[in-house]
Amino acid sequence: MLSRLDDLKNLREVLIASIDEAEPDKRAPLANQLRATLAEIDELAGAAPVEGGGNVSAIEEARARREARTRSLG
Repeated sequence: MLSRLDDLKNLREVLIASIDEAEPDKRAPLANQLRATLAEIDELAGAAPVEGGGNVSAIEEARARREARTRSLG
């Protein structure tokens, strides 16, 4: 059985992929949900918030995974 944190991490990946595939006018709600999901992951993981808000490292990691996936497909 997955923990809440594991569920949120899976949701993070789905949201990132969805943002990539969505039409530009449909991305804002997905981005908002991603921000909320990242904040909840940080809260559950006990991470200190990044000054100015956001979670750059998680976004950078997700971007690197997405780029690796794209390279492996093409």
